Amino acid sequence: MIYNDLALFTAVATHLSFSEAARQTGIPLSRVSRRIQELEQHLGVKLLERSTRRVRLTEEGRRLLDRCQDPVEILQEIAGFAEDTRHQTIHITAPALAARTTIGPLLLQYLRQNPSVSVKLSTSYSNLDFFRDNIDFAFRVGPLADSSLIARQLWHVPYCFCASREFLRERNINTSLGRDDFLALPAIVSHQPWLLDTGETLQLKNIIHEIDEPDLIRDAVAQGMGMAMLPKDMMAEGAGKPALAEVTLKEAQVLSRDMYAVYPSKRLLPARVRNLIEHMVNQVTR
Repeated sequence: MIYNDLALFTAVATHLSFSEAARQTGIPLSRVSRRIQELEQHLGVKLLERSTRRVRLTEEGRRLLDRCQDPVEILQEIAGFAEDTRHQTIHITAPALAARTTIGPLLLQYLRQNPSVSVKLSTSYSNLDFFRDNIDFAFRVGPLADSSLIARQLWHVPYCFCASREFLRERNINTSLGRDDFLALPAIVSHQPWLLDTGETLQLKNIIHEIDEPDLIRDAVAQGMGMAMLPKDMMAEGAGKPALAEVTLKEAQVLSRDMYAVYPSKRLLPARVRNLIEHMVNQVTR
């Protein structure tokens, strides 16, 4: 009976633990997991995100748990639960620069077209944890290391090595350098490794600053403090900031990146998340 499965779901959701629910109900752990999966399939929504260590409620799971607080309300309303999803919230994380430039405008466009959808957007250059931080999906710049995640490629992000023209003039150096001369230059780095299209990671010898904010890195480069690796769209002059010069290695090029939509699992991906990802893909490929 679905009502028994709802009671079992309530036990799992309250403790965020399949093991604790199994202990309290006396039901084998494997059967608890199977019955929750059957409940999700019956409702057509994903209620819980699982990892090897954590369990978290999805938006649908939180809504259902609220209803399960009152058994009378369950009996009266649960039959219409799957349809009662008119207002939905999507929890997203994205790099701050991309949120301002590419992701933000597309996201606002989607929200204007879908007034029943709300978003909670967290900007961070660190990879937030899907379970601990309650994230539905993340925008991340590849290459991606975690093969357990599902990644949907969205658009290309060209990168380059750059410096100010004054910086290059003061050192009387060309914009195309051999490896030794390139590695000897003072470098301003972020959390991203300096990858080449050959697959090599450059081992920098003269790192002077480590900064995770791209706009601040650009300002430091523009003021002649060193060279950096930045997205190419940050090279141009604008808002009182001078244009930067591209610096290249003679034997290889910097590896360009891709922006991805990343999420923990394909199974029962909520329609609101799937639709937003498709919107991003469609707008970029037009």
